[in-house]
Amino acid sequence: MEANKLILASSSEIRKSILGNHNCLFEAVKHKFDENIGKNNTSLTPAKLSLYLAEQKSLSLCEDYKDQIILGCDQVCVLENKIFSKPVTAEKAILNLSEMSGKTHQLIGSYSFTRNLKVLFNETTVCNMTMQTLTIEQIKNYVDTDKPLKSCGSYMFEKNGYKLFSKVEGSLEAINGLPFTYLSKKLKQYV
Repeated sequence: MEANKLILASSSEIRKSILGNHNCLFEAVKHKFDENIGKNNTSLTPAKLSLYLAEQKSLSLCEDYKDQIILGCDQVCVLENKIFSKPVTAEKAILNLSEMSGKTHQLIGSYSFTRNLKVLFNETTVCNMTMQTLTIEQIKNYVDTDKPLKSCGSYMFEKNGYKLFSKVEGSLEAINGLPFTYLSKKLKQYV
């Protein structure tokens, strides 16, 4: 295994796709951290929760990938201090999107680079997402089309989710869960 290969502690298809668009040698590996441990900690702010989860995901693979840089990622969807979890069911996705309709929420993304159980650096980004006012029919049609059941915001921006918004503040990569163009500039000092 090449010593300069980045280990992505994620099985996310969109994150793998983003890394694949860069001149970066990487291997995607499912992390070993139980995310529910962090999500049940109600004392953490959404930004601190996102960072904690990203860091723990990265650290969970350090023993298996010694001397390699590991990237852990996490994204939290927040509306007025309420954190939206992955909906899992179409019914929950419809409820989540109905609640966000016509409002601005934040996608908080955190990224943790570790090597040999040491944190090299962490980064957190915030994207402001203003959703159009949607009818229940529009929401149901969208959920039927994209089936966003494993997305924290109950939408897949990279597919048809972008059509739900009137305004977005943040890079496309950050919205999709990995602003690697930005992060790679910092990463260069550790490779």
